[in-house]
Amino acid sequence: MDNIKQQHHARSWLLAIPALLLSWLVAPAVAASTPTAKTMTTETQLLFGGARSTQCVKAAPLRQQGYVRIGGIDQWISLNSTDCTLPVILFLHGGPANPISPFTDAIYAGWEQQFTLVQWDQRASGKTWLRSQPAPGERQTLAQMTQDGLALVQYLQQILGNRPLILMGSSWGAALGIKMVQQQPDWFAAYVGSSQLVSGPQNSLASFQAVLKLATAAQDQTALAQLSKLGPPPYAKPNGILRRLSRQYEAKMATPAPAHWWQAAPAFELEQHAPAYEAAEEYSFLQFMGFDPETGQTTKGMYHDIELQRDATELKLPVYFIQGEADLVTVPAVTAAYVNAIKAPHKELIRVAKAGHGPNAASIAAEWEVLQRIRAQLVDK
Repeated sequence: MDNIKQQHHARSWLLAIPALLLSWLVAPAVAASTPTAKTMTTETQLLFGGARSTQCVKAAPLRQQGYVRIGGIDQWISLNSTDCTLPVILFLHGGPANPISPFTDAIYAGWEQQFTLVQWDQRASGKTWLRSQPAPGERQTLAQMTQDGLALVQYLQQILGNRPLILMGSSWGAALGIKMVQQQPDWFAAYVGSSQLVSGPQNSLASFQAVLKLATAAQDQTALAQLSKLGPPPYAKPNGILRRLSRQYEAKMATPAPAHWWQAAPAFELEQHAPAYEAAEEYSFLQFMGFDPETGQTTKGMYHDIELQRDATELKLPVYFIQGEADLVTVPAVTAAYVNAIKAPHKELIRVAKAGHGPNAASIAAEWEVLQRIRAQLVDK
């Protein structure tokens, strides 16, 4: 599901993801076992732009980006901090295939003064897609994506040391994040989920019902005709009708994000790889839904594998959920029911007025407030 989309884009801000500017060197594969202090060396295996990086052993600024060998393919990551010894935030973008790497400097400006920020273009997304496109017939699975994420955490431990790591996911990335912390809770200081995807089928049905209710109240005959023809999910073939209508109604209820957030950092060129990124988004969406365009059949994709209220209610770490009250994709009632079912050392649901599925200033401020509390607890310990 899309987590960061401008209302006026025909498909996605993904078209604005930058061109590949440099030829980066690739790191060796991530070790299979959890790194320990004894296995760490004074020099990392991470290669960025032809320069070998030293491990973070004392306070020092860190701003690097490049490819790392994860899960058998080259995957793009970036790290940014004024002090590499600070607690780490690993962001899991939504979509699938909606990375926010080009926009992180604007959206999270100043966060690098208190955290080490890690962005990751997931498998079949963004710059990872440019370097490592899937083989014909290759399936994208929730299990593989989860293992990719955990391998990246191991890698970050190698180069940053055993720093406290906060996992922060949005929409699809939030579902992926729950799977990661469920498997390895001891690797993370806390989990923060925004626009939490709980269940592919359940979220879709709730979205349909919420939009139908709003269209009925507004006597929106055009929308009502489209919804009547579409009918409630599940659908035999993926379509964008429901998401287009949900965007229209979210725009009436939610405060938009600042326009400058969607201006890519100066180091990025826009549009050069737009067709490739559009292909990545389409591929990942079809994989997510389990739709095979060659046969016209919908099979069991990642959409059907996400049932957190059934599979992930025992969580062994503090968990926080940021929920926009105007979210018509991951509807608040579904998120609230999931949070109520969770057993965890600490859990919170923070509702944000006038916030929709994508971030705005209020939802980012809510995330920051939660992160400051987590950071204070880490300092106390």
